[in-house]
Amino acid sequence: ETNAETNLGIDFGLWSSKLSGSIELYQRRTYDLIYPFQVPVPPNKQRTTYGNAGEIKNQGIEITAQYFAINKSKLKWKTLVTFSSNSQKTISLGDDEFKLEEIPTLYVSGRGLVGGINNAQVIRPGLAIGTFVMPEYAGLSDDGKFLFYTASGGVTRDVSLAERRVVGSAQPKFIFGWSNFFNIGNNLDVSMAWRGIFGYDVLNVTRMVFSNPSDLPTLNTLQEALTEYDKGLTSNPTLSSYYLEDASFVRLDNISVGYNINVKNKYLKNVRLYVTGSNLLLFTGYSGIDPEIAFGGTEFGRDQYDVYPRTRTFTIGLNAKL
Repeated sequence: ETNAETNLGIDFGLWSSKLSGSIELYQRRTYDLIYPFQVPVPPNKQRTTYGNAGEIKNQGIEITAQYFAINKSKLKWKTLVTFSSNSQKTISLGDDEFKLEEIPTLYVSGRGLVGGINNAQVIRPGLAIGTFVMPEYAGLSDDGKFLFYTASGGVTRDVSLAERRVVGSAQPKFIFGWSNFFNIGNNLDVSMAWRGIFGYDVLNVTRMVFSNPSDLPTLNTLQEALTEYDKGLTSNPTLSSYYLEDASFVRLDNISVGYNINVKNKYLKNVRLYVTGSNLLLFTGYSGIDPEIAFGGTEFGRDQYDVYPRTRTFTIGLNAKL
């Protein structure tokens, strides 16, 4: 594979660097993507061969700003803000020798799942990796069956006749971070870090599989199955935009509080006690346990029921300087 990157950036400092930061614009292109292609046998000895074909483009902006809000002898406060936004597009999926129209990805499986094509995403020229392409939910029929939009603009309860549409993306529109650092007196220090990811979707497979009212009362379900029962839902779990959710969130990643104890003896110079908490608060409209467990790899945007969410941790420690 070949990568080409262009960057345009500026670093700035104002008021004796009380305010400083950087702004960077970038464009990254990846050529000759490696992918397994199907080839005829004979003349080839195997049906699959790896070839260099395809191109993906990323472009965006990254901004960092640091500000010393308070800088006094007994109180110091530094705040740091970061912002990034990336736009991705698949340019091509082949060349004259190896050519693909699209690559189905993000296969979904689970208890009771029905329907013909259970790939939730497609890699296709013009789209970003992580784009959801699947039947679009159009409501419920009078007898509680799923309805989906067709290519002609009508609706159908037969998912195999539904048009597979672009209904969302697992690529976030922007990411921000906000960190604060405090020094209080001569001994106490406090830091905290917030982070937010906005404008991306997650397919809630856990809700799809475990909230179907047809499983009541014999199988284990989420409590949401009762809500679906009240709606009158009678369809089996079916891959569609019905289970696609906005997963934007703001998270308090960590808080750390430390206290330095000056020790004057021949064995120790300084002792620092600290307490740290991670993953303390989460603000989101997403109905699952954690919207962030769906990140990672080339197939992302799926909240699968067999994946552990992020844990909340607390740490108490001691550092001693000899």
